[in-house]
Amino acid sequence: MNKVIYTFLIFFTFTTINAKATMIDSFVDQTLKNVEVIKPISNTDYNYESLENFKIKLKITENIYGKKNRIYDGQKLKFKVLEDVFYNNELILKRSDIVTGTIQTYTTRGMNGIPGMIIIDNFEIPGLDKNKLKGLYVKKGLDFTIYVLPLKWALTPLPPTGSLTNILLGGNAKITDKDKIIIEYYPYWQK
Repeated sequence: MNKVIYTFLIFFTFTTINAKATMIDSFVDQTLKNVEVIKPISNTDYNYESLENFKIKLKITENIYGKKNRIYDGQKLKFKVLEDVFYNNELILKRSDIVTGTIQTYTTRGMNGIPGMIIIDNFEIPGLDKNKLKGLYVKKGLDFTIYVLPLKWALTPLPPTGSLTNILLGGNAKITDKDKIIIEYYPYWQK
């Protein structure tokens, strides 16, 4: 008797699952049939096969501190070239030339030891194609999560005490003139 009930339940389950799957497929086909899919923009015009590059060493002209300065996304920053840049015996950049970069993302420090972060990209160098630059620079503050999170979980069984770790903040991000920023230029990336 149990085998008959068990067989019936298996048959009923698979029949129901198959019917629901057919209904879902039908719904998806009807709903998405006339939806236009927009592909993300990608820079496919360039041939990225060549890995030959030269490095450009920079330092910031004015120190940036996450809490003290008013930092915002899209802010333009100035950088100074640290040493002459030569490529194929040709002077590309002179020492002390000024280069600009843009803050792409700025995050403040957070609870539970999460650090602040500054991401700089879109460097603009006179005479060089910005599509051939690879120069994302990321600077984080002090990260205390490896200390705070185990403490939080250890205190969680005692009802309100786990939440006390929320007041422990991570470090602010800062970029000083002691930080060396290196970006790369790939001259053979071609359209």
